[in-house]
Amino acid sequence: MRVKTLLLLVLLSTTLAAPAAAAPQELPAAAYISGVVGHKQSLPLSCESRSAADLAAFWGISISETGFFNALPKSDNPDKGFVGDVYGKWGQVPPNPYGVHAKPVARLLRDYGLDAQAQYSLSWKALRTEIAEGRPVIVWVVGFVWSGTPETYTAQDGSTATVAAYEHTMILIGYDENNVYLVDAGSGSVQTHSVANFRASWAVLGNMAVTAVGSGGGVSDSESGSGATSGSSGGGGGGQSSGSATYVVQPGDYLTKLAAQWSTTWQQLAALNGIVWPYTIYPGQVLQTGQGEAAPAPKPTKTPKPDSAPAPGGGQATGGTYIVKAGEHLMMIARALGLDWREIANLNGLVSPYVLYPGQALKLPGGSGGGQSSGGGGGSQSGQTYTVQAGDYLVALARKFDTTWQDLAAANGIGWPYTIYPGQVLTIP
Repeated sequence: MRVKTLLLLVLLSTTLAAPAAAAPQELPAAAYISGVVGHKQSLPLSCESRSAADLAAFWGISISETGFFNALPKSDNPDKGFVGDVYGKWGQVPPNPYGVHAKPVARLLRDYGLDAQAQYSLSWKALRTEIAEGRPVIVWVVGFVWSGTPETYTAQDGSTATVAAYEHTMILIGYDENNVYLVDAGSGSVQTHSVANFRASWAVLGNMAVTAVGSGGGVSDSESGSGATSGSSGGGGGGQSSGSATYVVQPGDYLTKLAAQWSTTWQQLAALNGIVWPYTIYPGQVLQTGQGEAAPAPKPTKTPKPDSAPAPGGGQATGGTYIVKAGEHLMMIARALGLDWREIANLNGLVSPYVLYPGQALKLPGGSGGGQSSGGGGGSQSGQTYTVQAGDYLVALARKFDTTWQDLAAANGIGWPYTIYPGQVLTIP
């Protein structure tokens, strides 16, 4: 009896002393990853290779689209390799020209040095967690986030795969309560789609994705497709470092690439320079490298935008209309003209997936944006205010008003996770 009592006392004390389980961390309502540079695929059915190359570049690994495609295995089952002729017609299903699914893409990315994993039946929460933690994700959708119908395909060896017409890849780089933000392999541009439309399109092929965690190092691949050769990622495109204490950020730089160059981690580099989520750096910013005596980073000079500008593709805006050029999309045009893409869409009766075609004449709204601003939608002036609209986020608004998202957050007392909401009135620094 005495032994039993003693054992009960020991068990009771152990239970009471055990720490409480940590509460699960809540996901931020919105997250956006800067630094993913998209490129237009060069072959009719090479979207997966294009997305893989762009994802690898984000992590400091240089792979050419054609080199990646040439290294993919070929098969009549997309779960095992690329199906059909890459120059074939888009919109078919195997055994016709089709494409490739997540497993072969992830496996080849690992061969190039990126810790990539194929994901099937990935949950919406898990996908958002990847983005909130700064890791872009390749996702398989139908067309330009269209609806679709899955089909079961049986290959010659008897294996089966779920396929769908107009299979396509994009890279998810951001989300908020209403929208997702995707780098489209077809155009290289960033597209905005509603969460509902994205989830429906993503579900057609079973919530398929490739997730990746960069290690900072990597391999390079020449555009000729001669294969991977070992080597470290380059620096920031010409910024002055040379082992000194500071480095001037160049266009195309991002924390992971610079951290690899200086044999550190991006987390340590961010902490050294007081950079917080979403860990954005900008050209002209001076970073402390941690390799010598620290130096303060100067505040970047703001360059005012012109009152209006043509979109990147060269389209012309005259008389309240805009003629669309090849390769342009709605958000690109709106940003270049200082307008709100939703107003342009509403004025022209455009609905998701907001497809434009070369030569199309778009009517332009008379205002300069969806939000009400005391100083208009052009360059910012001190004391100006802006009313947040659905789909807005700090990085985009900072770009619109010629400031940095950090200054915009500080001016409005916005802390991590830097969420803004429709109807909120922001002061523009």
